[in-house]
Amino acid sequence: MGWFWDTKTANGSTEDPYSKLDPALRDFLDKESPLKYEDTRPSSKPQQPSAPSPDAASNTYRSQLGWTAPGEDQQPQRAPSQSDKPATPPESMFQDGRYAHLWKGYRPQAEIDAAGRNDQDKLRDVIDSYNDRKAAIGRAAIENCVLEQMNERDCWENGSWQERMNMCRGRNKQFLRCYTMQSRFLKALGYLSTMRSEEEEERIQMHADKLYHQMLDREAAVEDAKKIGQEAPELPPLISPETTSAALGPDSAWARARQKALEMGGTGNLSAYSPERQEQIKKQIEGLSERERELELQLIAAESRAQLEYAEQIRQRLDEERESRLERRGRGKETVGDTIKRLWGWDKGA
Repeated sequence: MGWFWDTKTANGSTEDPYSKLDPALRDFLDKESPLKYEDTRPSSKPQQPSAPSPDAASNTYRSQLGWTAPGEDQQPQRAPSQSDKPATPPESMFQDGRYAHLWKGYRPQAEIDAAGRNDQDKLRDVIDSYNDRKAAIGRAAIENCVLEQMNERDCWENGSWQERMNMCRGRNKQFLRCYTMQSRFLKALGYLSTMRSEEEEERIQMHADKLYHQMLDREAAVEDAKKIGQEAPELPPLISPETTSAALGPDSAWARARQKALEMGGTGNLSAYSPERQEQIKKQIEGLSERERELELQLIAAESRAQLEYAEQIRQRLDEERESRLERRGRGKETVGDTIKRLWGWDKGA
């Protein structure tokens, strides 16, 4: 009985144990080992002996099994270069090219999700993004009005009996007005825009808080002037292009929206709106003082400019949906929904 490492047969000839391995195992060893196996049995063709590399031979499967003993004839193989290694995606733990055949048909999850989304999903993404930005405006307004909110809470906990009987109406009114105006200032300064950085978001929030307190100071100055029988002081507009650009930057979301509105012919005057919108604005500013009316018109104009970005995104999604319907119709695969939309006149000119 011989041992498995004994490579001599009964008649004294040398047998290669590597040749007896399963073909799948041999392929795996050839693929994973940096050195290629060579037949060490004597042949009729003379070969010049060459000393194997000790470091390379000691790190292979064959050296551990005793197949690459020193003195055997083998040619050292060149280490594979970076260009010879198969490309693997960043998700693979082995960037040296191992198991590249397993990653050959891999597709990132984001690409699969994007390919499986239809036109309605893309349009819903725009609407969801808009709703998320509106929710972010509410959170930023709460942060700017934290003092008013704490003042209202203090009224409920430590306020007088009369204040609590009146449901802390005065402090609650201050907080609600702060929240409403801060939200409008944030929206007017471009907080709804998706094309902005975190630094710009911080600047918008700080400038909105500054504008709100400037508005309160102006209202207090007007009240003081009325008490002493004087006219209210003349003050520049609260939201002016110069001061806003200096506070937010020339490339801010507010500056881009204003520039786009000017290119589209928007002047900010009441005549720039549709007749229906003009009637709504007139009812909105009815009963306000001249200063309040001026500020309200500035906020309405800035809020309208802030909506242009989302209106453009929705228009692009609708155009893409219309092109998809026309393409399906041209291939003869028009769906029932495509037919209904075509009959309703959604594809005019098709």
